[in-house]
Amino acid sequence: MSEEIDELDVYFENKSEPTEGEAVKLEHMMMEKVSINPARRKLLRIVGIFGKTEKQLKEESGLNDFFFKFHMDFLLKEGFLKLEEGMYRLTDVGIAMHDSVC
Repeated sequence: MSEEIDELDVYFENKSEPTEGEAVKLEHMMMEKVSINPARRKLLRIVGIFGKTEKQLKEESGLNDFFFKFHMDFLLKEGFLKLEEGMYRLTDVGIAMHDSVC
């Protein structure tokens, strides 16, 4: 009995690491997603150079719990922010974004 070939499985098996050009394009897409969103820009601006706690960020941003978590998860996952000892801080990429759009 022959096994059916799943085209999706074949696609993912053959997918390699992105080329340098593709990686740059993906990075620019992520930066655009941050720069065009006022809530994300605001969060980066609030964190600033010295960092903030979650409580401070929630109070100063004025975002409800759902949107706060949504935007913070994005900024953390994409490497714009990091959490160190209870303080959110900008990463190098976050600092570059902060300097260009905030």
